[in-house]
Amino acid sequence: MKYLFFLPAGFLLVLLSCTPRSQLPQDLRAKLTAYPAIGEFLEKTAYDGKAEAPSRYALYRFINHKSKDSVYVAWSVSGKQDESLPLTGNFWVFDTSQVNLPLPVPGNEIKTAEIPLFLAPAPGLSPVIGSIGAEALPQIPFPSDGDLWFSTWADDDNLYASWGDGKGPLQENEETPWVDMGIARISGYCPQLQASVRYREDPVPPLEQNDKPSSLIFLDHTLWGHFHSPLGDARLGYLARSSDYGLTWEKIGFFADGEKKKSKSPWTRDNHSPFRCLFFINMGRNYALNQDGYVYALGIGTEWHWMQLDVYLTRVEKQLIGNYQAYQYLSGYDANHQPLWSDDQSDAIPVDGLMTMGQGSAMYHEGTGRYLFLTDRELFDAPHPWGPWTFAGSWTTWFTRPGRTEWQGGYQPGIISKDTGKDYFWFSIAGQNQRPRITYAFNLGKMNLFLKNLNTSKDENNGF
Repeated sequence: MKYLFFLPAGFLLVLLSCTPRSQLPQDLRAKLTAYPAIGEFLEKTAYDGKAEAPSRYALYRFINHKSKDSVYVAWSVSGKQDESLPLTGNFWVFDTSQVNLPLPVPGNEIKTAEIPLFLAPAPGLSPVIGSIGAEALPQIPFPSDGDLWFSTWADDDNLYASWGDGKGPLQENEETPWVDMGIARISGYCPQLQASVRYREDPVPPLEQNDKPSSLIFLDHTLWGHFHSPLGDARLGYLARSSDYGLTWEKIGFFADGEKKKSKSPWTRDNHSPFRCLFFINMGRNYALNQDGYVYALGIGTEWHWMQLDVYLTRVEKQLIGNYQAYQYLSGYDANHQPLWSDDQSDAIPVDGLMTMGQGSAMYHEGTGRYLFLTDRELFDAPHPWGPWTFAGSWTTWFTRPGRTEWQGGYQPGIISKDTGKDYFWFSIAGQNQRPRITYAFNLGKMNLFLKNLNTSKDENNGF
């Protein structure tokens, strides 16, 4: 296997948080200066020295503050493609444009060249899903405009979905305003869907607000949403609820920049929170597939360009979903890989096996008895919300591979919890009108799951 890259540079170098650059070896400092995008991956790590390697390699190890995993920067000292690295386990391989290879690579099959690589631990392969594939080309079931189409399945059998930066569903003979965020009702069954607008935010909100959706969940006659503000490196993630199927909303814990407010959201940039973008794990219609009485959600800190790569987990009793003080955060695992929980988000550790550079979506898939997490590149699965998460497959790469016709990654994929089958689910995504024709609108896709076997019972798999 050969891994050589010809890549652009650009991005400011982020200094390592616990290791002054002056204390790094000279050759490593030179590489991070020449290829600053690699340095961004190391922002939340501590330098741990040069790993054992033949003289023809440079292989430097860093330790992730939260997960305690080892990550590496490697290149060929000779300036030519070299033999495999002496590493065990699977790794994500990122190049200097911050694009990862579409599959985890065994450490002893990674080839180095003069251009450095960033290597992060990757999970094992799914024991249930052999591979995945997005079927055919995107479908556009109704006219629309916008991105961030995240949905939930309500008790009235409709989907309720968010959108961002657009007009939402487009109605005939209607002058439709562009808004930062809105909510739509989507009726019908995939792929035959119809949509109508339920809510549009103020078309001219304060610039510092600029709300964007993170995820939605419906339970106990109430539509709940997690939103972040502003877009990108969010200052704040917060909850909101609607008791009339999305027509009106009550923000919970939202506060303007500099405003003092009781019971405000703790998911803030000032707190270095990795829950500013929160992805509720949907579990069937009206959350009916849940059996333990908790709502679970995965979290990251920034809407995109999340350089920590790690994904975090929180949970809350269903009846307390609007109470920030009731949330518990995954803080460790016991000897049997059972989760340990803390009331303090600063104790949160990354979930084993997950990785993303931007927003994703999650659900419990009844057909396989597995939890699924979908990003703009990969699908992960697990028997429990806390893992262990495994790699189910890559459905796109964000770059063109010769001889292959595949989906553009888009921004960002939303798993649809309705109309799932034993070996498939539907998802929504928006694009930038690039190959293969993913428009800046609600695009519908069908994700096929090529299964290994389903002999394990669902009760064993869902873990409750």
